[in-house]
Amino acid sequence: MRKLILISLVLCSAIFMASEPVYYGNYLPVFMSRIEMEKAVRLESPAPIKNPGKIYIKDNYIFINEKYRGIHVIDNTDPENPVKKGFIHIDGCLDMAIRGNILYADNAIDLVSISLNADYSSISVKGRVKEAFPEPSSPEGYWYTSSFDKFRPEGGIIVRWENNYSVLE
Repeated sequence: MRKLILISLVLCSAIFMASEPVYYGNYLPVFMSRIEMEKAVRLESPAPIKNPGKIYIKDNYIFINEKYRGIHVIDNTDPENPVKKGFIHIDGCLDMAIRGNILYADNAIDLVSISLNADYSSISVKGRVKEAFPEPSSPEGYWYTSSFDKFRPEGGIIVRWENNYSVLE
């Protein structure tokens, strides 16, 4: 009898381990089409900093990543009175670098290069390396599985993750 129970447990474990992993996290992927994602890179009015990520300093300016949303541009010429200059909207953005007047950032799975003018009052997309990065993983560190593909719109790209109960903001 014990052998039968043991064999049953081993078989059940093998079947469970061979099946596709299931996502048990608290976040769900947000998808955009490639066309929407590429057209959405733009300069906007200053926005509140809600979910900050990495910080980059260049000359008298501070650039603060807003996780999955874009980059805040702050004039720090007077450190006693920093001035928010604008917000560069880049869906899926988690990282950035600047060389000369070119900002390099991840636009979900793409590397985008953005030309900045001297006072950061205008931008223009200069280049894009498509599929340079994997899709962003869940903030909890879980990768979603192909079981989510039934919910993926055709050509959809993960640009951020939202909490099951509220939007990451």
